[in-house]
Amino acid sequence: MHERVIKGGRVALPTGWGQCDIGIDDGRISAIGADLDGASTTDASGLWVMPGGIDAHCHLDQPSWGGAETADGFSSGSISAAFGGTSCIIPFAMPGPNMSTFAAVERSLECANGQSILDYGLHGVMTPASGEPDEELRALAAAGIPSVKAFMTYDGFAVSDELMLAMMDCGRSLGMTVMVHAENDAIIRRTTLKLLQAGKTGFPYHAVAHGEAAEREATHRVATLAEVSGSRVVIVHVSTAQSLDEVTRSQARGTDVVAETCPQYLLLDASYLAGKPEDAARFVFSPPPRSVRSQNALWDGLTAGTISLWSSDHSPYRLADKLPEGRDVRFDRAVSGIPGIETRLPILFSEGLLTNRLSLERYLAVAGGNAAAIYGLDHLKGRISVGLDADLALWDPTVTWTLRSAELHSGVDFTPYEGRSLTGKPVTVLVRGTPVIEDGKLLPGLPRGQFIKRRAANPSTFKYPIEETTPWLDI
Repeated sequence: MHERVIKGGRVALPTGWGQCDIGIDDGRISAIGADLDGASTTDASGLWVMPGGIDAHCHLDQPSWGGAETADGFSSGSISAAFGGTSCIIPFAMPGPNMSTFAAVERSLECANGQSILDYGLHGVMTPASGEPDEELRALAAAGIPSVKAFMTYDGFAVSDELMLAMMDCGRSLGMTVMVHAENDAIIRRTTLKLLQAGKTGFPYHAVAHGEAAEREATHRVATLAEVSGSRVVIVHVSTAQSLDEVTRSQARGTDVVAETCPQYLLLDASYLAGKPEDAARFVFSPPPRSVRSQNALWDGLTAGTISLWSSDHSPYRLADKLPEGRDVRFDRAVSGIPGIETRLPILFSEGLLTNRLSLERYLAVAGGNAAAIYGLDHLKGRISVGLDADLALWDPTVTWTLRSAELHSGVDFTPYEGRSLTGKPVTVLVRGTPVIEDGKLLPGLPRGQFIKRRAANPSTFKYPIEETTPWLDI
């Protein structure tokens, strides 16, 4: 007899749909079969039993930059994620001004301790003030954090090509993944100045300042640096068809470049920035919303597998904080970022799986399976298999509901998807075999999430740097 059995559900297995029971013992899946007995039973009749999602790009409890405080810490952020069918999160350990990469990790671990109802990892973040790359990255790897992010834009965060290459070289030797926010800082600063000089200060010009060319060039440059160094790189929040083309061409050359995108780039376009400032602020994020053409290209990328990751980029700022100078704020002074940790998977389920844009295989991959594999969690999480953690989400695939900020669980006071109708909703979520959400309600006695040390990749599985693969040409 098992400690708990999930009975009667339609189960999303790696091999396809199965009508079977799931036995759970000691927090792990111990059996998958028919007529299993358990001391405790969860009736999943009429429900789809899916692996709990993994959101590998979110921001929680960050230090203040420019006076804006994040509305979600690890408590409210993890609760919000759980209501959206996510069972594991990997936020960024963002450094404050002049804070080292590993000091930021220590800060985030302290913030998260005893607060998250979900299991969680962390990504490191490297800035020009973070310290020596080799020292900081080795400390991350030793702490079970085999991923580090770099920004190519933002004052205080933008790294040089030299620092990026140093991160890639060291990261490759340690089996780490380098994550990059790819936008050309010089282009953004130049275009912003030109717009302001011309008196063009409204929110629609946010999409002009952060134009597609800025993202395309930076994506090409990162892909080239990855090719030279042989490192594994994730281009986060790919938003344009042009950038996706750069990723595709790079992958065709054999580089280890992975594309991530987010719901906002498939559901929102630049026209949303044209409303009243207090409305348009709900759609200010970076990179900005793009064109319908890019939306279609990103859906195609998800379907074809060119895009591997589906993340929220949850950046939880209250609406008033996004408008620090009131409704007359210039586009370059509005705080960038939107919530999405709770809506990430319901959107994918409704708009991807149920519409047949995505096969079950592709849905499972981008909902969490690929994140588990890329970020070193697939020995624990990411699929329904015997021996893995019993992180499960039971979905009602028939319920139709409307996204309302007042009914979500984040500390943010708006959603950019207000009024959007979705079909399918997670009703019960288990973390290591224990329900945290049951029949749509948060259970008492929480939190119980744990920090998960992730595995670095074997460096021998990475590509080779250019100096080891290009023969001397005697010209």
